[in-house]
Amino acid sequence: MSVNVDDRRSLYLLLSLLLLILLSPFLGTRRLGEFFMLISLFAVLITAILELHGKRTVRRLAMTVAIPVVLIELAGLFYPAHALSILDDALLMGFFGFASAGLFSYLGKTGAITSGRIYASVSLYLMLATFWSALYNLTEAIYPASFAVTGAAASTTVPRSDFLYFSLITLTTVGYGDIVPVSPAARVFAALEGAAGVLYIAITVARLVAGYQMAGKERL
Repeated sequence: MSVNVDDRRSLYLLLSLLLLILLSPFLGTRRLGEFFMLISLFAVLITAILELHGKRTVRRLAMTVAIPVVLIELAGLFYPAHALSILDDALLMGFFGFASAGLFSYLGKTGAITSGRIYASVSLYLMLATFWSALYNLTEAIYPASFAVTGAAASTTVPRSDFLYFSLITLTTVGYGDIVPVSPAARVFAALEGAAGVLYIAITVARLVAGYQMAGKERL
């Protein structure tokens, strides 16, 4: 029964992350859309905290960060402020960082490679993209014009909702080039995310296989 519960938690987290990513290009630029984006973000926060049930310390840290995120997001919806935006991005980085660490630890646990672990591995990959997206938003907020849009819609202003797209493209090392990092800090962060995307698959598969092999040895 516990295995089925864990699998459902992992599936809910994956679905909430996919919903957040799919909604971002359509709802992120309008006031009503921002409200629904907040709901989808809150769903990610809740399902991520539930997924960390086996790591009490990490779960408590994530909850400590998630509560201020909710309050700041709600305040920013009605009273937009640059300082609130910076604080919000910093807290989102902290939350997704804690949650990613907890998921990564879960993938290395001894045991069979269940569907829940597969869901968790995909969720971790998408959560890394949200972490870097928050970092890019924070970088742009502190150092304006750190990123630029190229092509027909060339601009030095990148909408906040576009950074999640840019993060996914960078993490997968596709690199379309429609959004480019300009400042030295932005370039370093983008390069690190690309390296993380390449290493993720190798490290995750190794941890899953190692946990499965250890479980097999224990049964002998």
